[in-house]
Amino acid sequence: MTKKKILNFLFLTVLFITSVGAVVVSKSITSKPKLIYIDPGHGGSDGGAVGYEGICEKDIVLEIGKKLKHFLEQAGYEVLMTRTGDYDLAGSDSENRKRDDIHRRVDLINSTNCLLYVSIHANKFSDPRIYGAQVFYKANSTKGQELAESIQETIKALLQNTNRFAKSISDKYLIDNVKRTGCLVEVGFLSNPEEARMLSDEYYQEKMAYAIFLGIAAYLDKNS
Repeated sequence: MTKKKILNFLFLTVLFITSVGAVVVSKSITSKPKLIYIDPGHGGSDGGAVGYEGICEKDIVLEIGKKLKHFLEQAGYEVLMTRTGDYDLAGSDSENRKRDDIHRRVDLINSTNCLLYVSIHANKFSDPRIYGAQVFYKANSTKGQELAESIQETIKALLQNTNRFAKSISDKYLIDNVKRTGCLVEVGFLSNPEEARMLSDEYYQEKMAYAIFLGIAAYLDKNS
């Protein structure tokens, strides 16, 4: 990251915290770490969406997930990830890897008493003009809605390139079956050339991860 980019990032961060009065650390650090689960979608033979110039969803969301993990750990949280490399979670003898992978993700998150989970994905659409990050939550989940709206607002404020709103979603196996509070973050559209290029940039990934982190911190501060 260049010096100019670092200064710009720090400026945006200070501006954001000042303008909305976000509390990031004051109530985040506790004597006993609290667990947050990060779920970077896809992996292995399942690349997810493949967008502009062959940019692959599984790679983008893993990098953002790792950066989010770093920010959360710096704030005092214990963090687990469903995957930390390019692999899926299905067993070696699986006959349906996609199904077994998503079932395993649900089981992993449900086996913990995590405060919340965030599943990270990237979108794709037939119209390359469509763009913008959007956060989804389980229908009729009040806490999930609060979390999703908090993250959506911090993405809007920090990145300033989406006017989308958090939205309820159904018929998604992970969201429907995980028992913990959580949401699914679509970080943007890989089918949009400009957004795909941004999502491939490490600096932009850092900003996206930080925006998600701020949304989580604001939600937890409000619900502590």
